[in-house]
Amino acid sequence: RPAFVMKLWSMVNDPKNSDYIQWTNDGKAFKVFDRESFMKNILPKYFKHNNFASFVRQLNMYGWHKVQDIANGNRISTVENEIWQFES
Repeated sequence: RPAFVMKLWSMVNDPKNSDYIQWTNDGKAFKVFDRESFMKNILPKYFKHNNFASFVRQLNMYGWHKVQDIANGNRISTVENEIWQFES
């Protein structure tokens, strides 16, 4: 398996990261909480960067994409409380 996929799996499955990233209840997608803290605290532990856009590009390359907020059909607009959900 590609290194990115293995790192992503480890990142999402590590309970120490659950304040920043975790699987959805059905296990078909994962959510990233507090993007700024995720970039600062989590990305550098797994990758040689803290660039969220690069992380998203890699996700896209492996078939993951951001999904809309189910509750209201819109993407949440405020950066502070934005939750990024990705599914493949």
